[in-house]
Formats: sequence, C-alpha cells, structure tokens
Amino acid sequence: MSGEVRADPVELARVAQSCLDGSQDLATALRTVRADTVLSTSDFGNVANASSQSEAYHGVEGSAGTATERLVTVLEVDNESLLRVAFAYQQADEEAERKLRQKHRNIPI
Repeated sequence: MSGEVRADPVELARVAQSCLDGSQDLATALRTVRADTVLSTSDFGNVANASSQSEAYHGVEGSAGTATERLVTVLEVDNESLLRVAFAYQQADEEAERKLRQKHRNIPI
C-alpha cells in the first residue's frame, strides 16, 4: 500500500526552529550550571562521609552533563533533518506547480 504523503514546509521549518531553540536553551543552561553551581569536595564539610558524598555528586553531575550534551546533539540533528525535509517538500511543491502550469496554461493556480 502506498499513498500520498503531505507535509507543510512552513510548519516543518517552525518545528525545526523549535528544536534548535531547545538545543540552544539546554546548552546555555548546562554552561551556566557548570560555571556557577558545581560543588567542590570541600563544600561537603568535615563529615565522615564527605568524600563519598562528593564522589557520588560528581558522578551524577558528570552523567547528567553527558546526557544533556547528547540531548543537545539530538535536537541539533533533528533541526537539520527537519529543514532538509521541509526544503524537499518545498521543492516538490514548486515542481508540481510548475508542471500544472505548463499542462493547464489557462487555469489560474
């Protein structure tokens, strides 16, 4: 089974922009967190398990940073992919319009 596939290039471009905006917001937030809110080992004080707490914190912080970086990359790739699809649909629409105009010169399209 095959059928016609339709897409609005303008809407695809809008969604692509949303992906790009999201990736930029995430990247900015990650840079801010890394610059302003990272704790050092001394921030855990002189309690007996300060070293363990610090180790656990830095492990989670590192994993969260890596996960966020991956999300940024996914959103950037989605942006590019959506823009390519939007462009392809736009070209297909323009080509179809051109063919219709050639075939039906007296019909306003």
